[in-house]
Amino acid sequence: GKRSGLITHPFVLSYLAYHNNTSPIHRGVFLTRHVIGMPLKSPPMANEFKDSKFDPSLTMREKVASMTKSQDCMSCHVTINPLGFSLEHYDGIGRWREKDRDKPVDARADFHAEDGRTLTLTSARDVAEFAANTPSAHRTFIESLFHHLVKQPVRAYGDDEMESLRKAFEEGGYQIPNLIKQIATTTVQHASGPDDQFASK
Repeated sequence: GKRSGLITHPFVLSYLAYHNNTSPIHRGVFLTRHVIGMPLKSPPMANEFKDSKFDPSLTMREKVASMTKSQDCMSCHVTINPLGFSLEHYDGIGRWREKDRDKPVDARADFHAEDGRTLTLTSARDVAEFAANTPSAHRTFIESLFHHLVKQPVRAYGDDEMESLRKAFEEGGYQIPNLIKQIATTTVQHASGPDDQFASK
């Protein structure tokens, strides 16, 4: 199929887009920080995207590549752009498309992972498969789920708790119901044990 879970849900895709076009930058930042779990520095300078400044025949990918080609920009966009470009088959409201500005959509890009690997991404499925096999993505998911359920960060329960939950998630076959049970067990143990001070912070 053409959908790959949450990252290709129309609500997510349309939220991370302009009212009349896609936004590889917004989508790429979201994937970097909230799916892959890689940190990003604040941009050295604000650089607002203005569609009217570009040749109307250019695709959104071509516009973003031109806008972010400087060395200062590429320090972060070398990560952001490939992830954002991988979703270019989905238009501003999440519909599948084959063309942008009457040109074939190009969703292919090389992504440099934190472990030194260079991966060729061609679709949202490639991103999803990479995230499913990446510890930083697992930690990011655990942190988000923990905060959603407990309303506190994992680190409030001790410096080792994240790794403990990650190992339990892995050993449990990455089953979310099992992770939820483990989070519940963690909070109960801390609330009733000598480390109660962590849960009260």
